Amino acid sequence: MNYQKALVVETPNDVKNAVAYGDFEKAIELIDIYMTRKIPAILKERLQYEKDRIRRLKGNYIYTFEEAYQMAKSKIKDFTREELKTMMNERYADWIYIDGEVMLISSFLDNIIKVNSDIKERLFEESVKSKASECLVKTVNEMLNGEEKKYFIHLKTGIRLNSNARIGETVKVHLPIPRNAQQIKNIKIINTSHEPKAIASVDYPQRTIYFEEKITGEDVFTVEYSYENHVKYTNLDPKLVSDKQPTFYTEEWPPHIRFTPLLCELAREIVGKETNPLLKARKIYDYITKNVQYSFMPQYAVLTNVPEYCAYNLKGDCGVQALLFITLCRIVGVPSRWQSGLYTNPYYVGCHDWAEFYIEPYGWVFADVSFGGGAVRSGDTNRWNFYFGNLEPFRMVANSEVNYEFSPAKDHLRYDPCDNQLGEIEYTDRFLYSNEYESFMDIVDIHEI
Repeated sequence: MNYQKALVVETPNDVKNAVAYGDFEKAIELIDIYMTRKIPAILKERLQYEKDRIRRLKGNYIYTFEEAYQMAKSKIKDFTREELKTMMNERYADWIYIDGEVMLISSFLDNIIKVNSDIKERLFEESVKSKASECLVKTVNEMLNGEEKKYFIHLKTGIRLNSNARIGETVKVHLPIPRNAQQIKNIKIINTSHEPKAIASVDYPQRTIYFEEKITGEDVFTVEYSYENHVKYTNLDPKLVSDKQPTFYTEEWPPHIRFTPLLCELAREIVGKETNPLLKARKIYDYITKNVQYSFMPQYAVLTNVPEYCAYNLKGDCGVQALLFITLCRIVGVPSRWQSGLYTNPYYVGCHDWAEFYIEPYGWVFADVSFGGGAVRSGDTNRWNFYFGNLEPFRMVANSEVNYEFSPAKDHLRYDPCDNQLGEIEYTDRFLYSNEYESFMDIVDIHEI
């Protein structure tokens, strides 16, 4: 089910007011009334989506102010209520109103610790620099010194149903798998838990392997695959940029890549009178990495325009920042597109999003604005410059577009309508909620070639 067009439509004012106050019961009551009236079909779709958005909001923002304070106090030395208020004001602790009461997002404490170096020094349990971070820094430095990097990566990923699953009912499962990309080579599907009903082509924009099975009890759906990641450092020189540049990937792609008045004005202010497309992209990269605060997000499905959210609030995680970069680049005529899947080095695997942009004569090059922003926070100028144009070899690319249907398509609304990194699963009547299953990603083997 595709709500792309509907998300560009606003909800009626009374519904909007009820949601803003956090009176979700009133909002749903009003939505049900509107559904009985003669309104456009696209507005009905938008209101149906709003019902699910409300359910997700309630599931994401779960701590009262006092509960959040007590949690933070148990982890951080001498933490005060005033400090928590400051963290909320400074965009480190995301919150909304629910029934008129301030409620903080479930990930607020992880976010406070991640982006505040002084807080890390006050933890009761001392944080140590991980091997994953050391591996990343070492690899980037080696690439800056001219080394080409090639890695073999073998992963096992999947979905494990909880014990409360509907025994005997058919489920449809879409697991992400590697797709063709400029840095990805030699993709192989090694093993699966069930016989797949379909495997999307290697060039499909959101590539998946698809299972359809009856539940027997605590079922596990897995795919095991391998691929190689080959990357080398590209030194981008504005003087070598061609006068002739392409126009593909410079269009809008609703609901999120939209040229709204705010974003058009922001792009104009960032770029100014610059005409070199490489320098345009660099100005946008610099703006985001220096001004947007990294922040763990609620489910993307609660955001009706991701880049505008980032521009208004100056905060967001990797995907939010990447979509702002892509949209601003397209507004100023620089081709840009999405890449996402997993970040995986020999010591760590997790979800991640980034961008590509196109510059003649270099072709498609990379921009990872969230990793670039992390380099800014740590004062690592070399790494900050590296992530404008380059990536290390620790990526699994499953998606090259946002808001794109699977093949075969899902019957119901997606858990994550933007892309697919952990997998999607649905019954015949609805998609499964996150508390009904567990996603996992296991490293089998990662080594340098």
